[in-house]
Amino acid sequence: ISAREQVNRATRSIMSLVCAAVISPRNAPVHVQTFGELVGDDDESADHAVQRTLHCSLDAVEDLLGRIDRSSIASASGGSGAAVATTGRGPKDPYLGPVFQTEDHQVYAWVTNTRARLLLVYEDRIGSEPNAETVRAAFKAMQDAYADAVSDPFATKEGRIESTRFARRVAALATGTHG
Repeated sequence: ISAREQVNRATRSIMSLVCAAVISPRNAPVHVQTFGELVGDDDESADHAVQRTLHCSLDAVEDLLGRIDRSSIASASGGSGAAVATTGRGPKDPYLGPVFQTEDHQVYAWVTNTRARLLLVYEDRIGSEPNAETVRAAFKAMQDAYADAVSDPFATKEGRIESTRFARRVAALATGTHG
């Protein structure tokens, strides 16, 4: 095993990121990328488990965003200055935190101002949960990569992101080399 592989394995055991996904505002998967070995009976069932987790997470994100929008409208009518959140551009803080958990995974969400959803799926192991600042930093790096990818004049609107540069930048999240 090379020194680089040892560093990558050590980082993976700390970070335990298994999947990063970008979902369009219309719920279409724009980019889904898995990292390392997924836990499951075989590769196909492990991949399907992550996909099911992503689908369930989207339901949780939609529910959370609906509650945020309703509470923003209510508080805006009370004059609290929350009107920014009622413009349909998403919550003031794009980081939604942990939104869904299974026996094997914990999913964190981030919503862009265009309502695209960024999801990070971490293995749910004792002692491996990332802290909020680590997850926020990963999301900021992922949003920067996403903004660059969709700003590409050759990118299709709401189409899949096929950029190898984007895929490399997202892969850097799993190794902790995105900062």
